Amino acid sequence: MKPVVRRPRRPIGHWVYYSLEEGLLWPCPVHWEWESSYGGWLPFYCSPTLEYIAADPKKVVKRRLDSATTTATVARIREYKLRGSEE
Repeated sequence: MKPVVRRPRRPIGHWVYYSLEEGLLWPCPVHWEWESSYGGWLPFYCSPTLEYIAADPKKVVKRRLDSATTTATVARIREYKLRGSEE
């Protein structure tokens, strides 16, 4: 009989991955799935083309509840991504 390996809890809350497509910043909802080959929870986001794509866990942002914080986060991420695409 195989020993049961306990996995850590799934990240709680609403998570978003911001994707820069054709100059537009798309907020894509994130769904967490356990990947045993990775050994942890991986974020998958629904892209603007309606495909589920694995995202970098470091680039996924926990969605805030108030709109002012969300607007500031979107502006900061958009500026960062636009700087990265120009270089």
